[in-house]
Amino acid sequence: MILKKFSTKLKKMLVKRVEIEKYYFENKNLLFKFKLSNFFALKKQVKAEFLINEDVHPLAYELQPNNYLIVTIPEHLLSLVTSSSRVQLMINNKKIWITEHEMYKAGDFQESLLIGNRFLSTKVKRNVIITNRFADFYFMEEAVSAEVESVHYDLLTMSMNLPNLLEDDSRAVELYAFNNSQFRMLTGMRSDEKNIVVFSGFSEMAAGLWRMFVQIDNKLYPINLLKSFDKKFSSYHHELQILNRKSAFYLEMIPHSVEIESLSIVEKQNYDYLISFSLPGGPTNLNYSLQVDDPKSGLVRSYPLNSREGSLETRLPMKELLETLFAKRFFLVEHSEEPKVYRFILDKELLQNTTTHFKVISNSQFVKLRFYRRKDLSLGLAMKQAKLKKAIREVEDFQLEGVIGSIEEFIGSKAYLMIEDRLSQDSLQVPITGEFTVDLNGLDLIGIKSKDKTVLDLFVVIENSAGEIIRKEKIRYSKANYKKDNYYSHKIQYDAENNEHHFMITTTPFNNVKVESFAIRHHIKVPEDVTTKDDNVWLMGERTNTAQDNGIVFFKWLQKNTAIEAYYVIEEDSSDYEPIKHMPNVLIFGSEKHFEVAFKAKVLLGTHDLENILPYKPAKGFFGYEETIKIFLQHGVLGRKNVEYHKKNYDMPFDLFIVSSDPEKKVIVMDEMGYDDHEVAATGLARFDNLVQVNPPKDILLMPTWRDWINTDEQFLKSEYFLAYSNLIQNEKLLQLLEECNVNINFYPHYRAQDYFQSEIENMHERIKFIPLGSQTVQQLLIDHALLITDYSSVSFDFTLLNKPVVYYHFDVERFFRKGILRPVEETFIGGIGTYEEELVTIIEDRIKSHFANFEYEITGIIKHQDQHNSQRIYEEVQQLIENKKAAKV
Repeated sequence: MILKKFSTKLKKMLVKRVEIEKYYFENKNLLFKFKLSNFFALKKQVKAEFLINEDVHPLAYELQPNNYLIVTIPEHLLSLVTSSSRVQLMINNKKIWITEHEMYKAGDFQESLLIGNRFLSTKVKRNVIITNRFADFYFMEEAVSAEVESVHYDLLTMSMNLPNLLEDDSRAVELYAFNNSQFRMLTGMRSDEKNIVVFSGFSEMAAGLWRMFVQIDNKLYPINLLKSFDKKFSSYHHELQILNRKSAFYLEMIPHSVEIESLSIVEKQNYDYLISFSLPGGPTNLNYSLQVDDPKSGLVRSYPLNSREGSLETRLPMKELLETLFAKRFFLVEHSEEPKVYRFILDKELLQNTTTHFKVISNSQFVKLRFYRRKDLSLGLAMKQAKLKKAIREVEDFQLEGVIGSIEEFIGSKAYLMIEDRLSQDSLQVPITGEFTVDLNGLDLIGIKSKDKTVLDLFVVIENSAGEIIRKEKIRYSKANYKKDNYYSHKIQYDAENNEHHFMITTTPFNNVKVESFAIRHHIKVPEDVTTKDDNVWLMGERTNTAQDNGIVFFKWLQKNTAIEAYYVIEEDSSDYEPIKHMPNVLIFGSEKHFEVAFKAKVLLGTHDLENILPYKPAKGFFGYEETIKIFLQHGVLGRKNVEYHKKNYDMPFDLFIVSSDPEKKVIVMDEMGYDDHEVAATGLARFDNLVQVNPPKDILLMPTWRDWINTDEQFLKSEYFLAYSNLIQNEKLLQLLEECNVNINFYPHYRAQDYFQSEIENMHERIKFIPLGSQTVQQLLIDHALLITDYSSVSFDFTLLNKPVVYYHFDVERFFRKGILRPVEETFIGGIGTYEEELVTIIEDRIKSHFANFEYEITGIIKHQDQHNSQRIYEEVQQLIENKKAAKV
């Protein structure tokens, strides 16, 4: 063991490292200084490149003594950065990962760069990333001179050389503050002396270094301070320092903090916890409270602190804090004429001298509590509910063998295996304990089916002694070999009318067990030969209940422009069926005609998995499925979230994969997803043909996507996702802005979230309009709005193609991309990005006040063809594929 530890430590010591120490300007060039470690070769072959979109520019470099490398980027290359670029290094023919040196982390090198009319941000992530993060703003090189006259609590008074630039009757002056990835707006008011401006509202700014600009006529002018100003001032959250760097005006925001001298946490009765601590210098005459912040939910609670024997103490009602299980942060609030909130600075020993770990019962289950020192040295509280241990170990002969453990963590509770119809939520429950076997052959699965083709999900349910469900979680198959078009066990059952029901045990991409089912009604005739298909019969669709995407657009194009016998399939009870039911060859899902066409169609085209357009399981052995040509029409532009359409996920993958650009084809679908060059076509999406803006729109569309980790009602209502959007549409500053500017936000939640938002959020403000699913097509919604707010949805590309601005809400970006992101955020999220509510509202305010002007980005790396001929190109590619397959058989 000692030898293994020494070996691991030695490997870490010998690993080659390239660390960035700093960057600086010299003769209008930007220079990066790297420290090389453990490159033992005397001669080093270095290749430095600057990648801007698809263009590669070689960079000059210099190897210096003591293993330093200097790389130079000329200013003219920086001026070409429209969205994102990166510095890439190769040493001795090997691509190098770049990391941050301690000097870089501790220094001010992460501030942005003002290059001509661009304000470029830098970050280090394997390479040095240089991003035109604020491309929507026009930065001037000409500076506005200013002096700081005075500072007070949350007030900054400046004299500014403005009279020749602002309208004489304008009293409002907008100050813009930028750091490396965020910006804030501060509105100041001019006094009767035209050049004196008073700014306030610094509490909304975050900690860090901010460069200041003044906005005049939609242009941002850097502020140059004529002389330094050393006096500091405070806001509610921060101490503010005015910095003069080569005359440029910066504000440094430093959080208020206090080092506490003692800390005690004691559990009392009824889940109350007594927290007491002492401050440096002993008691004061000020009043204090303890603030408990739940960052993910946005909930902030305050508890008064009482003075006792030189310490401050309060009781925390833990039952109140257990309403959400998100991590909590603690702050000290000073109540005075100039109130302040302080972050605790904890010494390690303080937590060692008190109890920090507790176990309580909440909602009939044990929850572990842990008070801890956060990375910023402040006090935090982690809450962890009991882990439900469960798994399916074997699947054979339509039987499930599994195990469930940790049931003792649930007080007086019982466990069931629940088999639930995904649509109706009708279910069967089978009691389970320890190691269990559930024979699905003996269960009335037909009785819980909501329709002929459906999915039955499997859950483990924990029910307490009062009959209340306290946990409901999906169960995984430990031996899963996930394929979309395969199954582990297959069973046929007949109902009283002799209809034939097929059941297949399969798994999801997360290895959760489910049962897929389809039925063949007794009157449907199956041809003797289902392997012979008709090249001219094409069956297509989207989701089973939609006709708004590439499927319906391509279907209409084929009917208008070709002799193809094209069919579109959709469920009869879908709201999208009504507008198209009069069209020829529109099929009702599961109808006799649907089966007839499915049995003979040679070409299958879907925007999602072909499961959505076939009345049976798309798998080998089912009605000649292996003889079909499979086309993925796509439902967005790939490059963000890892999707499930990898070639490895299919026994019989798509024959043709439609994309929108060459980078999407090469980097994502070929390199990442495993398809070959001839299997991918950069035609553009069919729906792009209909993206034509006629009338100037006005309102805002709020259209978030889904979170795949939410599986139950309880999870949704307690989720950060629900809270984030609930809080956003009730944000007072945003609602006031909408009123002042006479703008509405039309809220169109993801189809899986519609019912929750509609039923749970009461008394929406009159400026927030809820759009029910199916009341309008997504494409029409995009055309009808001036600004789109989304999070990760690929419909943002459609909006960008219409030359309109998109604002992204990335409050959970790390969790959303926990399995990786296909292309860097700055390459595909074209627009403004807000990471929390206040920042998002600021960006929305900026776009409204800019009359919904679009961000200036280059999009050819995202959408290759910006025309209305995408369907034509798709058709030609499919026809060529058919011809190639015919030729291959000869």
